[in-house]
Amino acid sequence: MASTKVTFEVPEELRELMGRYPEVNWSAVFRDAIVRQSRAIEAARGILVEEEDRRIRELSRQLKRGTAERFRRAQHARRG
Repeated sequence: MASTKVTFEVPEELRELMGRYPEVNWSAVFRDAIVRQSRAIEAARGILVEEEDRRIRELSRQLKRGTAERFRRAQHARRG
């Protein structure tokens, strides 16, 4: 996978804290955090899309039932 350099701004205190642990691959830490957060966002969006689809299907069923009921009443009224 090709790499692209990205620069982050962090507070001075965080930079100093990171400097205390030079053995840590901070690029990997940031990369992993971005991947985890991105996956969490994608999962949440997937749940929202599924819920929206479920609600649309339910509204569609309700509309169909309501339309069918109104049609039956109209037919009954014409006969009666």
